[in-house]
Amino acid sequence: MHESIYLPLILGLPLLSAAILTVYRNTWSKSVIGTIGSGVAAVSFLFTLLAFFQLQGAGDHGGALRFVISQWEIGGRSYQLGLLADQLSMWWLLIVTGVGTLIHIYSKGYMHDDESFGRFFAKLNYFIFAMSTLVMADNFMALVIGWTNVGLASYMLIGFYITRPLANAAQNKAYLTNLVGEVFMLAGIGATIVHYGTFNFREVFEKVGSDPQWATTIGLLILVGAAAKSAQLPLHIWLPDAMQGPTPVSAMLHAATMVTAGVYLIARLYPIFQASPTAMAAVAVVGALSALAGALIATRQNDIKKILAYSTMSQIGYMFLGNGVGASDAAALHFMTHAFFKAALFLGAGIVIHELAGEQDIRKMGGLKAKMPFSFWVFLIGCLALVGIPPFSGFWSKEAILGAVYSSHSYVLWTIGVIAAGLTAFYNTRLFSLVFLGAPLDAAPTAYKSGKRNRRAESHADHGHGHGHGHGHHETPYTMKHPVAILAFLSVVGGALFLVYGDYLGGYFHLYSKSAEHAAHAPLWTQFVVIGVGLLGVALGWRMYGPNGSHRVAEQSGTGEPKGLLGKGFYFDEIYEFLFLSPARAFGKTVSDVFDARGLDGILHGLSALARGLGNNLDWLHSGFIRRYSLTLFASVVVLVAYFAFYVS
Repeated sequence: MHESIYLPLILGLPLLSAAILTVYRNTWSKSVIGTIGSGVAAVSFLFTLLAFFQLQGAGDHGGALRFVISQWEIGGRSYQLGLLADQLSMWWLLIVTGVGTLIHIYSKGYMHDDESFGRFFAKLNYFIFAMSTLVMADNFMALVIGWTNVGLASYMLIGFYITRPLANAAQNKAYLTNLVGEVFMLAGIGATIVHYGTFNFREVFEKVGSDPQWATTIGLLILVGAAAKSAQLPLHIWLPDAMQGPTPVSAMLHAATMVTAGVYLIARLYPIFQASPTAMAAVAVVGALSALAGALIATRQNDIKKILAYSTMSQIGYMFLGNGVGASDAAALHFMTHAFFKAALFLGAGIVIHELAGEQDIRKMGGLKAKMPFSFWVFLIGCLALVGIPPFSGFWSKEAILGAVYSSHSYVLWTIGVIAAGLTAFYNTRLFSLVFLGAPLDAAPTAYKSGKRNRRAESHADHGHGHGHGHGHHETPYTMKHPVAILAFLSVVGGALFLVYGDYLGGYFHLYSKSAEHAAHAPLWTQFVVIGVGLLGVALGWRMYGPNGSHRVAEQSGTGEPKGLLGKGFYFDEIYEFLFLSPARAFGKTVSDVFDARGLDGILHGLSALARGLGNNLDWLHSGFIRRYSLTLFASVVVLVAYFAFYVS
């Protein structure tokens, strides 16, 4: 391993910036705060690039960069806590700092009118620190430190609008759901440390292959934590509610970085899963079902951000699926391309929301191509990449995963993945058409008329724009457009990175892998099947929701929240409410009303009454008469003498 001074700088600068911005958030101007926040993210990305080239110069695929933060000795054994940057962590780190920088720049324009501008950038910088800590963790202890910091950062950003009850509920829901996963994950890590006697990654990886039963137990426990953080079945319920955070938060947490932490966890601990066919199969099944469920639910959502949220759940399902069949490098490639096109879509959605004064219901849009040509092209590129139309970036990564699934003889999972791809094409066509095509906004059923704003929509808007304005259209600044344009460009050419760095991650995975990459051996016809199913989904979506679609008018005239099995997300919230929340509330009420009021309070009140009664009955002893005190003293002496004479002796 090679020492690198870049690693602590990548980590420390965002943390220092977060602390400084927290102190001076209400003192410095927004221009200064935005410049510092974005500049620090950009400098972290620069140091990441320097570290990347330093790692490339190391020459060996299995090499890594390292920086020791602390070391100590317990019981004659040496322990270290430090930072590690190998091929895997560097891959994630480039996206965290690179895409994170673009989102920071975008946020300067998007959050400009928000009164908590400084607090927002402080939290955003803190998230960069937390996610960088996670991906550069050099052992299980550092991994837990990074994991918990990411949880704290996401909690603060999801609930950024602290005065909104929905935002408060969303951050608590995300915290509690992830807490369930973390209990299992920590149990798995604890079992690893106890059984193998070390929290060093490499030492565990070298031993785990000889003990498949322990690998299965540990792998399944860790999978629960990964599924919760990455919004996979059945712990995905927090993700759509997390859209209560500002749109840049949605792009940062739920498209580019945080929500892929579970994918990273499985990839980092790949040797443990590789040692257990059961754990690998579980990862693949969870991924396939999540990809299908997320795509199905997205077809019936009306909130532009919730559609993208369920789309994220679905696409991360593909990453889990790739990891589960031994194609972790293909899953990591999809992580990268997904960060490009999904961040572009989220930020593009932010522009639409911004210019429509907070409107997020796609049924109240339509015909925005002429009014918002920039957003039109960004969304078109993002949707084509998400659907997987060649040569856009999503095609390469999704095909690599599905090809690996097919060649691993997991034909049922491959079929599920293909169906999910068709549904992805369908809901993206519906989304794009209802927002940008058809009748212009002024002719839509609930259009903004006479320059009046939609107050109901704005009350649910996720940003601070528009306060004090008297019109429904807000001009988008270039600080918002330029980062989105770069992401759209990467969504087009991102597949070229597959050709250049297609085997970049092989240096990590091939150290422990017992199976070769499957995608290269998949029959060519499987790609045509996936493309054909995708085109079929586009055709069906166009027929139903295109400018002259059979369901378009009925869709645009609809009101209220989504209904039905898909609209309600398979009723997961209702099921959890019935199975867990309602019994917990009932138990809490019982404890409060019975055990607390009648039990604990009754005991305390009884003891108090007893003390008062004894006091009232013994107050005659304190009469002020000396003869009564003498009698009491004499009686006490007699009792003590009798006790010692008859019992002690």
